[in-house]
Amino acid sequence: MRVLVTTLGMLVTLGVAVGGLPAESRAAQATLVCPATAQAGQQFVAGVTIDVGTTTALGAYSAMVTYDPAVLTIAAVDGGDTAEFSGRPTTNTPTPGATNIAAFQVMNVTSPKGVVSVAKITFSVAAIASTTTSIGLSVESLFDTNAVNILPITANGCSVSVTGSVPTTTTTTITSTTTTTQAPTTTTTVQPTTTTTTTQAPTTTTTAPPPTTTTTTQAPATTTPQPTTTTQVPTTTTAQPTTTTTTSTLAAPTTTTATTPSSTSSTTLPACSPAPVSITSNFNGTAIPKDAFIWFSSVLSVPGPNPAAFTVRCDDSTIDFVAGGEPYVLDVPRASVTFSPASTLATTEFDSASQEWETVIPSSGDAGNAFVTGLGFQVPVDFPGGIKQVTWTCQLSSDAPGIRIQWKWAAAVYTDFSPDPNSLGVKPVDGDGSVYENANEAGTPENFRRFVIGGARGGGGSNFTGGHSGTKAVACPLEPTLAIPLCTDGPLPPSLDRKIGKARLLIARAPGAVGERRVEKLQARIMRRLEGIVRLAHRAQRMGRISPNCARALERMVVEAR
Repeated sequence: MRVLVTTLGMLVTLGVAVGGLPAESRAAQATLVCPATAQAGQQFVAGVTIDVGTTTALGAYSAMVTYDPAVLTIAAVDGGDTAEFSGRPTTNTPTPGATNIAAFQVMNVTSPKGVVSVAKITFSVAAIASTTTSIGLSVESLFDTNAVNILPITANGCSVSVTGSVPTTTTTTITSTTTTTQAPTTTTTVQPTTTTTTTQAPTTTTTAPPPTTTTTTQAPATTTPQPTTTTQVPTTTTAQPTTTTTTSTLAAPTTTTATTPSSTSSTTLPACSPAPVSITSNFNGTAIPKDAFIWFSSVLSVPGPNPAAFTVRCDDSTIDFVAGGEPYVLDVPRASVTFSPASTLATTEFDSASQEWETVIPSSGDAGNAFVTGLGFQVPVDFPGGIKQVTWTCQLSSDAPGIRIQWKWAAAVYTDFSPDPNSLGVKPVDGDGSVYENANEAGTPENFRRFVIGGARGGGGSNFTGGHSGTKAVACPLEPTLAIPLCTDGPLPPSLDRKIGKARLLIARAPGAVGERRVEKLQARIMRRLEGIVRLAHRAQRMGRISPNCARALERMVVEAR
């Protein structure tokens, strides 16, 4: 499988970076659809469609979107409305204001045709005065499902009229309030008793004794309607307390969304699935009493052979279910599992600053289950037994393209638990290999084992995690790298370009190969294709159709794959 991983990386790189001459002429048109106007400081979505006609099925594309970085930035790029291209495209931004987008599909050979919705781009507008900004679109390459280039190609960009400016209500309110009522000289005169607290303008107004003064200075602050709780507002909105384990916020499904507001680290890893992966399972028939805790935990395994060092992430993770007629949506902390050759002992800890579980596993260890992420949820009311359709969703990603990840979850009930994740003593791996040398499963909260009871997916006793759900196996596709072109000194001959495209589509099926014998056959087919590409490259070089540098680059590709 390592051969497949390396090979696919090189072929996808080559397939996207070099565009050859068309085998036949098929007109195609790419269009960027934008709203006519956008509000400064807000976001808008632009759609990318490609019309390939009624006789051609679109297999892959790569395009570039250009924009003024002083006006626009790209917040997200998602798949299009067409099912074959609904997965998240691969993107990179080599320079400000220029973003590459690429994707290929291996779902259907005969579709999609006609106008294909391939991507949706979310732009963030800067907080500036009114202006009109243009967004350009150029198509680097198009392939049909037979790996044949689609040419000619035309592309149309769009323009957006930016109106207004960002209302700075919070900043303006605080500034004017500070000038009027909290100026250093005024404080001494108006509120001599609160002079020591005037060093923090926002908190002084919430604790000021005179009712009229508080009402006047905090009128815009609608988030503090109850005087007795206004001192908690700054902590709630800025410090983001660990709501993943406390009980007050988890009782209201929508209030838990502040747990993982930004998963910036996950954007550096290619997604392993076109969409977040979901696993649905049921609870057993044991009722769960009010104020008990449900410990949700998930684990993964990555069967080898694999790279010596790599990381798997779980982001945008949620658990949703209905209990007693009430819907619950729980935000689960994001997580990273790092396989490290330098590590000798598996560890798990919770980073309270980033609100993230971090697990490190020795690369030389057994390929068993490793803890990914978990959440302690205190039950707000008596839950009946037999809760069905409990769904855990997670966006899996990795910096080791081509690996296969097996993911599942479990749930157990505890009469006592801790709001501090690091005090739980979560076991990082099955069996030995960590400071907890016992037979317990990964995800066991070792420090609270004595409080486990039956319920959720567990029966109590020594079942500290509960029974696991079914397993979802996903493969991380190899990310096309647009920044490393191999043959940039001229187009490839059509025959060579077609062979590269066909090999690229063949390798795209590699992550789905199941069984050692099937994998070996697929490896052999891929190597034969690569060797054929090298033979054609040397022949093209002798005929003067490609440069010696291009031929050597193709040969290096095969050597590195081996």
